Amino acid sequence: MHLIFMFLLFAAAPVAYADPLFVAVSDHVTTVDGGLSRGVAFGDADGDGDPDLLVANTINYPEFLYRNDGENFVQIMETAPSLAGGFTEGVNWVDFDNDGDLDIFAARTDSLNALYRNDGDWSFEEASLGDLSTDRSTSSMACWADIDGDGWLDVFVVNRGGESDALYRNLAGRSFERVPDTVAGKAGGDGRSCVLADLDGDGDPDLYVGNFVDTSTSPPTKQRNFLYFNQGNFEFTEQKRGAAAESQALTYGISVTDADNDGNPDLFVTNIGRGDRNQLYLNDGDGNFSLREAGFATPVDTPSKGHTWGDFDLDGDLDVAIANGTEGTEHIQNELYLNDGDANFTAVSNEAFVRDSSISAGIAHADIDMDGDLDLYVANWGDGDQDNSLYRNLSKGTWLKLQLIGSASNRMGVGARVTITTRQAGRTVRQTRWLNASTGYASQNDSVLHFGLGEATSIEKLRIDWPSGLHDTFKDIAANQHLRLTEGAALERQ
Repeated sequence: MHLIFMFLLFAAAPVAYADPLFVAVSDHVTTVDGGLSRGVAFGDADGDGDPDLLVANTINYPEFLYRNDGENFVQIMETAPSLAGGFTEGVNWVDFDNDGDLDIFAARTDSLNALYRNDGDWSFEEASLGDLSTDRSTSSMACWADIDGDGWLDVFVVNRGGESDALYRNLAGRSFERVPDTVAGKAGGDGRSCVLADLDGDGDPDLYVGNFVDTSTSPPTKQRNFLYFNQGNFEFTEQKRGAAAESQALTYGISVTDADNDGNPDLFVTNIGRGDRNQLYLNDGDGNFSLREAGFATPVDTPSKGHTWGDFDLDGDLDVAIANGTEGTEHIQNELYLNDGDANFTAVSNEAFVRDSSISAGIAHADIDMDGDLDLYVANWGDGDQDNSLYRNLSKGTWLKLQLIGSASNRMGVGARVTITTRQAGRTVRQTRWLNASTGYASQNDSVLHFGLGEATSIEKLRIDWPSGLHDTFKDIAANQHLRLTEGAALERQ
């Protein structure tokens, strides 16, 4: 039986920053009884233009799969893949076979990882794809990117318990073969998260791995994170110096962002150790990272797992929402920080999102109601029956949304860099986004790129740097549009 959950509608009156940015849609939207949830992923699985939802659950709960029909979330049960059982942490929507629809990847800690091929009309089939399907591991998350530039998405899988992480080459969508552990896999890290992005500006995706403890010591100690630069042909060089590679903490979440609006990919790390602050590393453009000591207005000493960056107030810079909580602690409020554009952050205390007190894990954003702002979904873990949470954004302002379609690049456009230029208050403002297939801990934002435009009503220039090396440039684009951008083709309005 399909279970239908209605979005609650709220008045569309203008909302000032002093008023709530988010409202809780319902106590039971998209999860009727909880599922010990870890990861969450948004993606348009059925190609109808709005984001659908996938939630990873643990301890023998099935995964939750929901279709967004524009007004309702409908739980898919009969036609969905058999995702029941096991301990699933991370989930992804990913087009591994370049056929134009989104497939499902589930990273599991107690059974084989699984890749489900989307056959259309909400029909999924578990695919047998070589080493990726047969390697037994204790996986927590996967990161996808075209590592060798052949137009197909490869995958890096993070493993727990000191097991070597694993890198898999995509063989034209037919199979995956494991690249030898000497390339990028490393034992002893007890990994929780990863990100693949061009961190040093040379055009290929580099790798950053978030680790929990060093299992090679007795007792286990805090482990530093791993930073690798891509040298081509699946060869990576580990970087052991610099702030991002030297600090030791109990890391759970990692993401790429442009916190200071300089066009360079920065790194944000969330940690769960009581004495560990979350860490923002600013990039000088060449892959050299420095710790931003005073980026947040208030200390962040709570156990943080997931996080996601987005322009939640539509003012033209990236804000961050953090999901807090872990086993053995009291329920802790989540956190929302608004950015002034220079990586100075103000904690927002009057939001429904931060007032919610749960043991939270993954978090991701998407424009679920297609009104131009970013809504939030939080996966909660704890108490066995703790409901997950959906928050509708009430912000009012101008925006731009971009769906990328690769041709020479991978079909999803993962790895693309998009820069827009606007004029605000007499000055030129540039914003940069990178299309990644993961965020924070075990989760994934919608792959539609989103820009808040502040006071701007048009975009002077839009540039896309595709993973293939091709570039597309467009000028004089009106605000408040959802555009499809196919590599090498003209703009197409949704």
